[in-house]
Amino acid sequence: MKFAVIGKGKTGSHVIELLKQKSCHYEIFDSKNSPTAKKLKKFDVAICFVNGPVFESLIPTLIDSRISVVTGATGLDFSQELSGQIKSAGVKWIKASNFSIGMNLVHKMISDCLSKASKLFDEYSFNIHEVHHTKKLDAPSGTAIKWQDWSGEKFDITHERIGDVVGDHTITLSTKNEKISLRHEALDRSIFASGALKACELLSEVEPGLHDFEDITLNKLLN
Repeated sequence: MKFAVIGKGKTGSHVIELLKQKSCHYEIFDSKNSPTAKKLKKFDVAICFVNGPVFESLIPTLIDSRISVVTGATGLDFSQELSGQIKSAGVKWIKASNFSIGMNLVHKMISDCLSKASKLFDEYSFNIHEVHHTKKLDAPSGTAIKWQDWSGEKFDITHERIGDVVGDHTITLSTKNEKISLRHEALDRSIFASGALKACELLSEVEPGLHDFEDITLNKLLN
């Protein structure tokens, strides 16, 4: 598989390092080597770790290239219109708010257990608190929003931006007499790079269209 790596920031640099270790064929695209549809057609998949506005500007080029895309773009809402364009183009895209493999266990715990709170308690509340590095511009994080979606509830999400924190999320279920918390703390950005490469492997298992990494891997856990 030939990889086009778009963005060599905090996570993109870890993707590049893993591809080097695996002796994979890849090329880096950034401001000095702008991606074009003609250039990208030489590759099987584009791995994109850029911010939302940059990724949004690349969407027409990526679709026109007709190659697969794995993206962890932040601060971007993937619309139904875009999903339709991707499917119509006959290409496969996998997106994730968080490519940590361990996040899939969190997905299952929230969707299978914490989402059942209304069946157990008459009075309860949820809260999510997330912490990231100071250069992360979007808040709350995409991961925190996903956790809220998985719970099936609407509630407050609080956040902090401190130092170089990779990612720290905690969801707390509170009742009158007890608190239950589930926490995921990312210790190294290489986990996101590993997950993105795992997503590339899963491309062969999905149909053309836009897919959530969490949904694909959750289905694998259930089967």
